[in-house]
Amino acid sequence: MSLDKSNKDYHFLNSFHLKLIGMLTMVIDHIGVVFYSYNLPYYDLLRIIGRISFIIFAFLTTIGVLKSRKPLIYLLKLLILSIICDLGMFIGSLISGSIEKYIGNPITTLFLGGLVVYLLNHKKIYIKFLSLIPIAISTLIALRIIPLKAEYDLYGVCTFLIFYGSMLLSDIFSHSIINTYGLDEETFMNSSYYLTLNSVIRTIFFLMYALILYFINPIYNGIGVFSEMMHIQVYALLGLIPLFFYNGQRGYNKTWFKYGCYAFFPLHIIILYLISLVVGNLI
Repeated sequence: MSLDKSNKDYHFLNSFHLKLIGMLTMVIDHIGVVFYSYNLPYYDLLRIIGRISFIIFAFLTTIGVLKSRKPLIYLLKLLILSIICDLGMFIGSLISGSIEKYIGNPITTLFLGGLVVYLLNHKKIYIKFLSLIPIAISTLIALRIIPLKAEYDLYGVCTFLIFYGSMLLSDIFSHSIINTYGLDEETFMNSSYYLTLNSVIRTIFFLMYALILYFINPIYNGIGVFSEMMHIQVYALLGLIPLFFYNGQRGYNKTWFKYGCYAFFPLHIIILYLISLVVGNLI
């Protein structure tokens, strides 16, 4: 069995491309959220397209934590951004005179999910058990016991578990194949075979996860532990399409773009909100 290290064939999307897709679908989703009161046409379609965004960013955050040379610094940046966004949204809700308009912060979910991955990936067993803490925090937030908000509730953190679990299983299968056929490990781990194996296992894991939640939704819907939008959250499966073509490469990552991605979330929310004010005054 021979392997071509450069054989990436249909794996043509890198992290840069996934970020662009994630940001575009996020904007589409938030256009539906911000302009909902204006009876925006195709509202459901906008929210369905927006389901793609979160699992792309959850996947990229998982990769970021696992591949970063300083994962704690990476997580700290997410935490700081989450706090800034929460404060900004809270102040905005006070100015608007309605605290209910505070819709929560998906960056908080990315931080909690990334923290779970970091703790689970630690070599020491007792550190791995600490991953139960952010999972418990997510559950308490979802149950409204902790007076915070994190988009997607427990569904969000479980998405990270799905991605991390699929990566672990991919590595187990890969090493089994390597040992069985006497392959060179570096060559196999950089081949299209490994990328395809990873994509297939990830797709199967997430498909099972989404379908289980969809069909048991009537049972837990009143509790609200998972996402309150499970009737359309199942469309997050669409996000598996660009992930299937991921080639494992970082791609374009200049300093301006890297930090621009952190600033993108609060900035596009502010811009959409200001546009909605202008539109409201014109109507």
